[in-house]
Amino acid sequence: MSSDWHAVTSFPLKQNLSPLLSQLKKRGFTCHVTEEKGRQQLWIGEKCRVVEATQLSSQWNSKGRELDRQPNSRTDQQDRGELFIFYLLRYSPVNITIILMGLLGALLVHFDTNMLSYAHFLLFQPLANGALQPFSVTLESGQYWRLLTPIFLHFGTFHILFNGAILWSMGTRIERAKSSFHYLLLVVVVGTVSNIAQYLAQPNAIFGGLSGVVYGVIGYIAVYQTFITHPLLQFSRSIIVFFIVWLLLGFTGVIDLLIPGKVANASHLSGLIAGAVIGYLVALRDKYRLTDLN
Repeated sequence: MSSDWHAVTSFPLKQNLSPLLSQLKKRGFTCHVTEEKGRQQLWIGEKCRVVEATQLSSQWNSKGRELDRQPNSRTDQQDRGELFIFYLLRYSPVNITIILMGLLGALLVHFDTNMLSYAHFLLFQPLANGALQPFSVTLESGQYWRLLTPIFLHFGTFHILFNGAILWSMGTRIERAKSSFHYLLLVVVVGTVSNIAQYLAQPNAIFGGLSGVVYGVIGYIAVYQTFITHPLLQFSRSIIVFFIVWLLLGFTGVIDLLIPGKVANASHLSGLIAGAVIGYLVALRDKYRLTDLN
């Protein structure tokens, strides 16, 4: 089975897709169908042809006959442009929003010349007169958003580019496979847990970044895929090994010598554990549902 499938569209469970699959294969598509949320989900292996496959599937479904034999007159450049928008709006709206907010946080920090005067509302603890206030002020004043918002702060270009790239690659898989709401809950829970853990490890310190969420996403996928094989949640084991090694190096202090700032090790570890636990619970739920259906 291909390790990288791309969702096209879904159909009712009782609909016979054999004619459509046969016609798509004649056109050079690699096709695969799974059952997702009570419907048949069509996947293809050709990322650059998702838009074309979607259009052909819609045409076949609405007309109930063979696909038109006229060649597609659209240019490759048009398809690529539509494909990019298609991915952002349909496949991963939550993930792209989170990454863009991380980029905004990085810009706020970069252009701030006065002790985070722009980004102070994103800190875990309120800032007053250039000093962090006790965490109790966060709770007593009802500023509960601070439990999550440090994930959007980034200190340096490498920080946001690295986190954003990994999150786009891995987080998008979860959002497409499990829904945007499911992914949003995962980010909120993992982000909050990793922020609290980092605060407990380093009280009254300024910290931030999506690294805890990145580790949570990786832990989720690694554990979930151990129990249930999903075409979208395929991943390279070497990625897991790399991040585990990176995590261990962080605790040795070696990485602190290589990059500016101090690595948020508690955030990384707690994020990984939180994501793994959630992935395990979701896998158990899904496995029970699959068993119940059979």
